[in-house]
Amino acid sequence: MRRSQHGFTLVEMMVSMTIFTVVAVAMAGTFLVGYRAIGNEARVIAADTASNEASLWLTRDLNSATTTLGCPCTIQAGGPMTLTYGAPPGTVVVYSIDASQNLIRTVNGSDQVAARGITRVSISWVGCYGTVSILPSVTGSAAVILNVSNRPGGCV
Repeated sequence: MRRSQHGFTLVEMMVSMTIFTVVAVAMAGTFLVGYRAIGNEARVIAADTASNEASLWLTRDLNSATTTLGCPCTIQAGGPMTLTYGAPPGTVVVYSIDASQNLIRTVNGSDQVAARGITRVSISWVGCYGTVSILPSVTGSAAVILNVSNRPGGCV
C-alpha cells in the first residue's frame, strides 16, 4: 500500500523561497531606480520654476531701469543690486539673495520673494545690451542665460 503525499518537501520549499527572493530583490531594485529618477526630475522642475520666476521679474525690471547702480554685478548672499526706473525720484528696486536661497525683490522698502532656490544672479552690460545669468541651487542644474536689450530707459 502506498501513502499519498500531502504538502511540500523541504527542498521544494527552499527552491521556491530562493526564486521568490531573487524576484523580490529585482523588483526592489527597479522601484529604487524609479524613485531616484522621479526625485531627480522633481529637482530639475523646481530649478526650472525658480529660474522662470526670477527671469520674469529681472527682465521686466532691467528693461525698465534708467540706472543700474554697481553693474556689472553678481547678486548672491550679501551682495544686493539696485535698479531705479521712472521719473525722479523714481521707483527703487533692490535684489538680494537671503540665507535660504530666496531671491528677494524689494520695491521702495517692501520685500517679496521673487524666486526660491537661487544661488547666484550675474548681470553684465555692453552698451544697451545686458546678459543675465541665473544659477539655481539644485545640484547639477545649469544656469539660465537671458539677453536684455532695447531698454526704453536708455543705455546703462
